[in-house]
Amino acid sequence: MKKFFVSVTLVLAFTLIVPNVWSATLRINGDNSWVGFVNGEEVAEGNNWQEASITEFDMPEGYAVIAVYVHDAEPGAAGRGGALFDVILDDGTYIPSDDTWKADAGAPLADRNDGWEQPDFDDSGWDNATQLDQFGEGIWGFGADTMRQTLKDPDSTAYWVWAGPNDVEDDVYFRKTVGTLSTTPVEPGGKTTTTWGALKAVR
Repeated sequence: MKKFFVSVTLVLAFTLIVPNVWSATLRINGDNSWVGFVNGEEVAEGNNWQEASITEFDMPEGYAVIAVYVHDAEPGAAGRGGALFDVILDDGTYIPSDDTWKADAGAPLADRNDGWEQPDFDDSGWDNATQLDQFGEGIWGFGADTMRQTLKDPDSTAYWVWAGPNDVEDDVYFRKTVGTLSTTPVEPGGKTTTTWGALKAVR
């Protein structure tokens, strides 16, 4: 009987120390080039607006700060800038680019050193993104068939976004926290969670 109780205790201890690492996917298209960050770390870049960069990442704490920089290569009114991106959490939650993301126009990425991509950056002074055409429509609609080769499973329903009118600013920054902040109890769908509790000694 004593050996039985010892075995159960060991199994419980092993279960309790296994971390929950939740995963997600970040897909980005930008007109004309972009760089993507997760929790301050550069994870993606691209320069062909019809070919998305696709990055899988983990969220050990159940949330992540996504930051995206997009550069419009045609200056001012000569070009129309746009960014299209989405995040898919492993429980199926779909988070598209739209007017709920924070957006800011500024200097080119190489000249910006304020930590805008870091998780603890204060973006409360940023405006919400300007929501433009939904994927498949508007001035980028002619490229949708090519883009769908990568923007599937799930299909993109995101909106092209910018900071203000998209024929004015050429360097635009976006931010959003996805998932659930660690200060809030997390109940990830489809996963078993384990909480530390009191373990009575077996005598």
